[in-house]
Amino acid sequence: MKSKKINRVIYAALGVLLSSCNVLDIEPLDSYTEKSIFSDPVLTTNYVTTHYTFLETGWGDWNDAVLRFVSDESMNNFSWENSWNINKGEMAPDLIGGLDTWKAYYANIRSCNIFFENMKTSTALDTDLQASLVAEMTFFRAFYYMDLVSRFGGVPLITKVFELEDSNMFVTRDSYEDCLNFIIAEFDKAAAGLPEVRKGAEFGRATKGAALAFKSRLLLYAASPLWNTSNDVSKWEDAAKAAEQVMDLTEANYTLHNSYKDLFLTPASSEIIFQRLYTTEYGHWMDSQSSPNGYNGYSATCITQEMVDSYEMADGTMPNKSIYDTATTNPWADREPRFYASIVCDGQQFRGREVEFWVNEDKKSGGKDSAYGIDAWNYSKSYYTLRKFMNESLLKSWVVKSDQPWIYCRLAEIYLNYAEAKYHMGDEDTAREYINKVRSRARGGNSTVLPDITATGGALLLKIQQERKIELAFEEHRFFDVRRWKIAEQTEKVPAHGIEIVKNAAGDKSYSFLLLQERNFIAPKHYLLPVPHEERLKNPKLDQNPGY
Repeated sequence: MKSKKINRVIYAALGVLLSSCNVLDIEPLDSYTEKSIFSDPVLTTNYVTTHYTFLETGWGDWNDAVLRFVSDESMNNFSWENSWNINKGEMAPDLIGGLDTWKAYYANIRSCNIFFENMKTSTALDTDLQASLVAEMTFFRAFYYMDLVSRFGGVPLITKVFELEDSNMFVTRDSYEDCLNFIIAEFDKAAAGLPEVRKGAEFGRATKGAALAFKSRLLLYAASPLWNTSNDVSKWEDAAKAAEQVMDLTEANYTLHNSYKDLFLTPASSEIIFQRLYTTEYGHWMDSQSSPNGYNGYSATCITQEMVDSYEMADGTMPNKSIYDTATTNPWADREPRFYASIVCDGQQFRGREVEFWVNEDKKSGGKDSAYGIDAWNYSKSYYTLRKFMNESLLKSWVVKSDQPWIYCRLAEIYLNYAEAKYHMGDEDTAREYINKVRSRARGGNSTVLPDITATGGALLLKIQQERKIELAFEEHRFFDVRRWKIAEQTEKVPAHGIEIVKNAAGDKSYSFLLLQERNFIAPKHYLLPVPHEERLKNPKLDQNPGY
């Protein structure tokens, strides 16, 4: 079900501004200067509103290496923006593809700084509107820096507008700790000025909960082994307190959505803390890009066999590889409910028919979604595709754009943040309580599946990490999680596989694994991204990350 509460402010602005990336480019060019924009409340509001379109999403496009493609979750079918090279461990300062947000986000940060400098002298906006817009732009600038720091480590903290004649525009990188302190302070400042709830025309704009949720995420990252090398418990305490600040808002604003599958199609869900909204006019092509070839899709997200077998069986045990040796129709039976909400397999019902990833014994023909099916060049190389996020009622996804939101943060993440922080503080009872809240929703009301976690000690930590992998699958978390836990040299260094399904004359099927990619991860080098080569050419004071 789609929400009718689409942000009219955002889309009114988009109707004017989406043909350009900056309000300063609006025609006629000689009529809209900084002075005229910031002396007009409507134009100033539109200037802020455009930043909702600047945030990176996980939908991806032909030129984006979204993070699910460069983790153990999946492989991109076409190596968009060098994602295959990144998986092979060949990432370099001039070869990081769509992972490079440096240039775009510093342009966005400059836009924020222009706004802040103009607000110092503006008299055109009433006090309440100006305070509200300042809080929003504070939120955006903190978000941009959070993403940069999560990818690159310490980066230059720039809070003023540089002009071409400035002699001091070449700046060095600030330390990770200084960046962390700055971003946390900015999120706190934004939270203090943002409302708890946005309704009507304001729906979709940043809230207090969104600022606190990102603060929770960043402090969790800072407490993790990548940055907290001495395992300072006080850092985990800070992360737990930040999660508690969000949860203190939950009674009035946030609850877990009753359906895991429907959550991602429901902009009005009470679980969502921050999201990017769309309409079919200003939409995206996720359904077309990630549907199997037999549905006129591109199978862009080829889910790995390793990810498929990360999902528990219904009874809470892990699947045994031997099930593929003995099955004749469905080796994916009796998995936990989130599996069926997230992954498309052979034999499932999808968009009104049964999925046909199988090939015949002659290996010269096959089902509609196979290498010998409809639009065969678009077949999924792993013979799995993505179901999570997909609007299955959109039967002509190659004609009509998708309008489901991209969810940046939701309550389940906060529960998992809290569980992990409490575990490292020694409070295993609370850790189990909050991880089991998430699993309880995942059951979908069926008390016989997905039992509560009862593990202790190191086994509990593994369960917490496993739960994040499944609950937050394909939501742009896994890339960062395996790095902050410092386990990427295990998870990202193993070959990625798919599955071949062969159907015989009697209709029985046999299953064998296919090698998709040999993958590599060089530690500690690849725990951070390289500073793009072109940025260091512009600024000789930018130090490169180690190993590059």
